Amino acid sequence: MSRFSYISSIFKLAWPIWITQAIQTAMVTIDLLMSAQVSEADMAAVGTALSIWHPIYFFSMGVIMVLSPLLSKSYGESNLTKLTYQLAQGIWLAGIVCIFSLGVLTLSAPILSYLKLATPLIVIGQEYLLYLAVGLPFICLTAVLRYLNEAVGQTKPLMLISLCGVLINIPLNYLFIYGSSITPAFGGAGCGIATSIVNILILIALWQYSRKGEYTQKILALFRFSPLEIREVILQLKIGVPIGLTIFMEIALFAAIALAIATHGTSAAAAHQIALNVTTNFYMIPLSIGMATTVLIGQNVGRNKPLDAKTVAYSAISMAFIFATCSCALIYLSRPWLIPYFSDDPQVFAIASLLLFWAAVFQYPDALQTVISSSLRGYADTQKPMYFVLFAYWCVGFPYGYIVGETDWLVAPQGVSAYWQGLLISLSSAAVLLTVRLFYFWNKQCKVKSI
Repeated sequence: MSRFSYISSIFKLAWPIWITQAIQTAMVTIDLLMSAQVSEADMAAVGTALSIWHPIYFFSMGVIMVLSPLLSKSYGESNLTKLTYQLAQGIWLAGIVCIFSLGVLTLSAPILSYLKLATPLIVIGQEYLLYLAVGLPFICLTAVLRYLNEAVGQTKPLMLISLCGVLINIPLNYLFIYGSSITPAFGGAGCGIATSIVNILILIALWQYSRKGEYTQKILALFRFSPLEIREVILQLKIGVPIGLTIFMEIALFAAIALAIATHGTSAAAAHQIALNVTTNFYMIPLSIGMATTVLIGQNVGRNKPLDAKTVAYSAISMAFIFATCSCALIYLSRPWLIPYFSDDPQVFAIASLLLFWAAVFQYPDALQTVISSSLRGYADTQKPMYFVLFAYWCVGFPYGYIVGETDWLVAPQGVSAYWQGLLISLSSAAVLLTVRLFYFWNKQCKVKSI
């Protein structure tokens, strides 16, 4: 297939993934907005609790994401026996990840007490985390079915199911926040109950679709739940844990920068949140391209078509570059009217305008490192990329941001913008290192000539 054909294939897989990611983000936003209607305390409690939930959630999803390249490769090999075996062991993997994450969540919940928050915020936040935790097993099992469907090229079902889920989430939020004749009023914490119910419904719907879907029906007809095989699960963990840790390190980097910037005052913190909100929404597109790339590379590796796998990677990189060019220009040019949408404070405007300049520039390395990292995942290469990201983020970018922003060791303290310069350096370093790794992987492990 030509590069243009693969660009078309990536796009067909990626756009439903992007909408699914957007819907999942919208559910969180709806929780915050609806809890705010109860009181500022409820919104603050939900928002603070989410800062604990998100790292654990994304780590869990990252580990289970190992099923995407593994199942894609088996599907490409047309080896359904191997695929169903990996699927069964993937369920065990999801169970192990769920138990671990629930343990971490239980240990993390008391953090709210140590933050010296008001007592109502602590109570509401801990209740919200408890209700979210009830739904975590269903989230993990949904992830297994999601990566099964993605491995066979079906990304639209979860998109449609998630869309129905977010529509159901709104009335359920009202029901559990404000109460009714059959349910008590839980306040902002009730959002957690609604979210867990929606996650249960999403799992049931995706399971029913998978049982009857054209591409997954035969697979599940052959599926037999097998006992835990330690060797296979350890293999999945060896590949999956680095993915989870890589995602966790990125979340931790942004969290650390947010805390550091918060020490510079309210205006700086608000400006940072504006820039972060804008870049997060743009980031979902290269992330979706990357997830589609992982699937297509895995399928071509399974078909023993290394040249086609490389063409997929080159196609995805081309798409990332084109997107980065558009997003860079859009962010840079839209600053004058975009910032007032969030705040009309002149100081916030000045700081946010500068931060969005750096955000526009780092669209290139951010999109490229995301897609290249996803390409390596398609080859099930995750450990070395994790080390590269760890080095780029925490040994290069963040130290630069702190030294230039807070000290006069190199230059006069640059303040808040230095941290976003550090992000640019982090992402650029990661992009370079991951590119080197991809070419090394092609030359030394795939043993095919460069196209």
